[in-house]
Amino acid sequence: MKRITAVLTVLLLALSLNAFAADIKNDLESNMKNFFRSQKLTNLVPTVTVVKKLNEPAGLYFIKISITDTKNKRSQEQYMFTDGKYIIPEIVSSANNVSIKDSLVYEATPKTNIDISKATLFDGKKGAKNTIVVVSDFQCPYCRKAHEILKGMLAQSKTDAAVYMISLPLAIHPKAVVYAKVFEAGLAVGKDFSDDLYATDQATDSKTDAQIIDMFAAKSGNPAKFKSVANSKEVAAKIDAQAKYAASLGITGTPHIFFNGKGVGGFNPDMYGMAIKDMK
Repeated sequence: MKRITAVLTVLLLALSLNAFAADIKNDLESNMKNFFRSQKLTNLVPTVTVVKKLNEPAGLYFIKISITDTKNKRSQEQYMFTDGKYIIPEIVSSANNVSIKDSLVYEATPKTNIDISKATLFDGKKGAKNTIVVVSDFQCPYCRKAHEILKGMLAQSKTDAAVYMISLPLAIHPKAVVYAKVFEAGLAVGKDFSDDLYATDQATDSKTDAQIIDMFAAKSGNPAKFKSVANSKEVAAKIDAQAKYAASLGITGTPHIFFNGKGVGGFNPDMYGMAIKDMK
């Protein structure tokens, strides 16, 4: 994946085009294929999609470039701009420092039909006007930032939304699974420990799984039931099923948040704001 990113970076700096607007897709793909061949990277296959012709800035097209690595069966997508001669990675408004690309990416993002039955409701009520599904890892630092910002945005906007969790414990975070278990067990006894779990420190992370469960059980109001749920096969199976469901959606990293089906990958407060503003 790093190899693909490096190649795209070279392309951004080195690739120039001589194309009419109608031929942007074909010329881009042809130039990229020639570049890859010259670098002996024949396993990289480019696909260009012209998403939109822009009214402003005039003369530019918003495009999506997908690079597939057929050898390692991986792919990467990047949105960019082109005027038919140059590739431009980003445009930021000088008036408000807002990324034009973020707005266009959100507009172009198709809705995903999320199976809510596989997720865990932890804020708001079922049947709310809007649905937010957070794919997250409690030990992920960017998930922690996203949780704090999203919570603040929802409170300020007073948006009627049901917020669901799909746990995706990443292998690089050794306590992610037990924190997901604590989250599920807490809800089972009427406690939402999401704020506490996103705020854990090194001292908590260094405890054993049993010690962590005991610590939260003491704050649960029903220690016996909490421990029973946290240590149950059912909760372990649910977390595993959620991780597999996230993978089936093509999600490999966290956070990834769906706003009424529109997915925003990574930590991107500007796009969170756009999504919430778009909610009626």
